[in-house]
Amino acid sequence: MKKFAIVVFAALLAVSCLKKNDLTNYAVQANIVHFAIEGQLTCTIDSRAQKVSVLMPARTDLSTLKLTAFSVTEGATCEPELSVGEILDLQEPMCILLSNEDVYSWTIEAASKEPRAGAQLYNMNFDSWTEVLNDKKSVWYAYGADATDEQKAVWGNANKSITDMGKDSNCLPESEFVAVKGEGKKALKLVTNLLDFWILKKLAAGSIFTGRLGEINFSTFNADLYWGIPFSDRPYALDGYGCYKPATINEAMDPYKDLLGQMDNGHVIVVLADWNEPYKVNAPATLIDYENDPAIIGYGKMVFDHEMSEYEHFTLEIEYRNERTPKYLVIVASSSAWGDYFTGADGSTLYLDEFSFLYK
Repeated sequence: MKKFAIVVFAALLAVSCLKKNDLTNYAVQANIVHFAIEGQLTCTIDSRAQKVSVLMPARTDLSTLKLTAFSVTEGATCEPELSVGEILDLQEPMCILLSNEDVYSWTIEAASKEPRAGAQLYNMNFDSWTEVLNDKKSVWYAYGADATDEQKAVWGNANKSITDMGKDSNCLPESEFVAVKGEGKKALKLVTNLLDFWILKKLAAGSIFTGRLGEINFSTFNADLYWGIPFSDRPYALDGYGCYKPATINEAMDPYKDLLGQMDNGHVIVVLADWNEPYKVNAPATLIDYENDPAIIGYGKMVFDHEMSEYEHFTLEIEYRNERTPKYLVIVASSSAWGDYFTGADGSTLYLDEFSFLYK
């Protein structure tokens, strides 16, 4: 009698795991057994709710998700068919039908993780500017009229030294051609100029950097630049918009004289380092060794190498070389990538707008 009870219990347990089609026919439920998307953070397969839920990193494009694993209950079919390597658009939940002796409706959904809040910089959207006259020349600074001393120290440029030499600023606000329209919206405009000093011509690339301008040497027309502001977070990327309108390189010095006649490039560079003070740059003699400086913790570079008619969105990813905590942040942008060597094209123009740091 005891043996009979055990057999009956086992039979009832097996039946409880089956889906009933009618009074006499039973079939094993058709389930999704394996499912994975490239780069996913988590994936939950809920056979009871007949749902697959995938969580992706922050700001993932849910319209281009690559399927890396997929299988269903043996003997079941899937409509529409899915195959490993396929690109799925999961901006909206996707419905698929699994069939054996019965039909089961499954939902596949994806979401991206909410981005972590992290440190940003003052005036990263380049909306705030102040104009100061220097002997009738406009010196533009990337801060608003109500900026604090700390905010005024975020963005530096060489406008003061250029206007001291009687030339026009080449780091400017742009109010008409902007990436995001709206009242009070502005962008950053960097212009490379060939400065003519009677017997001497000197190329001045339009540039902006985090830090401050130092003293200028009027015998060489070089200025000390102090790159870097205090910063201790670790963003994974700098997000923004850029539009580049290059000209043909018409001024060059060693070791870049072979670039004469070629199209100019612009760039944006991000450096996170644990220097004990801002990095003193006096181009071309003193520059950061981006490849070998042991103090550099993270580095990223965006090159603009083609003519653009409109703004293009970019995400400049930062490659971290170690787990140390940064002390200083450098962002430097230039309308001529070889401007540190006084090489570039008169008239090359780089527009930048709406910078922000992204965090995972």
